[in-house]
This record gives sequence, C-alpha cells and structure tokens, in this order.
Amino acid sequence: RAALVAALYAALTIAIAPLSYGPVQFRISEALKALVLVQPWLIPGIMAGTFVANLFSPYVGPWELVWMPLTDGLGGLLAWWIGRRWWPAGLGTYALTTAVAVGLMLHLVAGLPLWFTIGAVLIGEIVVIPLGWPIARTLMKWGLLP
Repeated sequence: RAALVAALYAALTIAIAPLSYGPVQFRISEALKALVLVQPWLIPGIMAGTFVANLFSPYVGPWELVWMPLTDGLGGLLAWWIGRRWWPAGLGTYALTTAVAVGLMLHLVAGLPLWFTIGAVLIGEIVVIPLGWPIARTLMKWGLLP
C-alpha cells in the first residue's frame, strides 16, 4: 500500500507540473498526506513519492531529494501523533511543516523571500491536504485501510 501511495503521489504531482513546483505551488497529491493520520505506515510511501516527484523539479538537488522527503517523514509522524487526538490539528500540522520546509528550501536555493514562500505554500497546503480526509474515511469504511 505504501508503494501505491508513492506511485500515486509522484504521478499526481508530475501530471500537473509546473503547478507542482515553485514558490506558488499546488499539488493535488498532497491530499494523500491525510491518509497517514489513520495509517502511519503509509509515511514511507509519501516520502518515496516526494522523492520521485522531485526528480522532475526545476529545483532538483539535495534539498529536493533529501530535505523534502525527510520533512514529509517528520511532518507525517507529527501529524499522525497530533491527529490521533484531533484530526484537523493533525492535518494543519502537516500543512505547516510542509510550508515551512518548502519556504526555507526555496529561500536558500532560489533566494526567494522566506515569509512569502511559506505563506504561498501554506495556502495551497491548507486547501489540498484536507481534501484527503474524506478519501481516508471512505477507504476505512470500505475496509481498504484497516
């Protein structure tokens, strides 16, 4: 299942490039991050999907290939831990950790304004990540996520 999540994440990200990359980005694949709130063992799938998707980034390099997958791993663990108590806070945690990590990376790699990039990415994350919650609940209801 983690491999399926990785493949879906990468395919959805690459399919809508160039919207998926840069200071103002929109990754519909980020909705898959909601799945880790109910199944933390999917975190490696998100990490692997991020790695593959970022191979196609115009900013490809160590930041995209190491920093971002690690950030997704840490963000996923935090989101799962916090989301066990209240799922909206878990989703918000994942959105915030992603926005800060992407904003910092783009600031250091491309010299873009830190707070602008954090804010721009955060808006996209806040819109997209919660879209995955109904998907996660439906998959649980159908018995596809234990």
